[in-house]
Amino acid sequence: MGTGASTGVPMIGCDCVVCRSGNPRNERTRSSILVRANGKNILVDTSPDLRIQSLKNHISRIDAVVFTHPHADHILGIDELRTFNFWQKEEIPIYADPETLGTIMRMFPYAFSEENRGGLTRPRLAPYEILGPTLIRDLLVTPFPVKHGPVYNHALRLEGVVYLTDCNEVPEAGMEVMKGVDTLIVGAVLYEPHASHFGIWQALELVERIRPRQTFLTHLSHRIDYEKLKSELPPNVHAAFDGLTVSVPRPDVSLAS
Repeated sequence: MGTGASTGVPMIGCDCVVCRSGNPRNERTRSSILVRANGKNILVDTSPDLRIQSLKNHISRIDAVVFTHPHADHILGIDELRTFNFWQKEEIPIYADPETLGTIMRMFPYAFSEENRGGLTRPRLAPYEILGPTLIRDLLVTPFPVKHGPVYNHALRLEGVVYLTDCNEVPEAGMEVMKGVDTLIVGAVLYEPHASHFGIWQALELVERIRPRQTFLTHLSHRIDYEKLKSELPPNVHAAFDGLTVSVPRPDVSLAS
């Protein structure tokens, strides 16, 4: 859906080479993915650019939303879910760790109020805490904490995929969760290390440890040119771009009772 850092690319007021680039793969909305499984659409994070992302990718239904953390570039598009409510005529379940869910409910109280439940002036959302491996629309979702500068957020294992955007360190418990993953989607905001994000070279070190079949670098800032990055990556690692579609085989997984 989106592959940009928190400012998006082009960045407001910037005249750098990447922001002035005519390459559409250097145009990045804020980071988010949509997972299609069993005929259901599961959105990860509601970018501030959710409306334009949905239009460009022809998304007309959202069956559930999973949030990684409550930073602005990952939640501020939540009001766009009301259009999906209008067409679907039902509440949309949203899932997050307790802290993230609490922040979202404080920031958008109207989306959870009992008042005007039948109106179209607000999203209709059903909140659920996710504390461990959880079946969401028949997709097994496993959150695990990772460091994001001075705070923790949650990366997600979605069966054969790991989505790891805002992170600069993965604890050993998280490395265990990622073992055997087919596809890794990892954020790298600059080439060099950042206070709260991997740099490109750090992300590649993580790839060497995990050894997934394929990796996609996302959450890229305006300091990273798509074609230059593409030329520097090993064969199994790719620069992601807005609108990219990836097929991933579904492993034989189950949720223990």
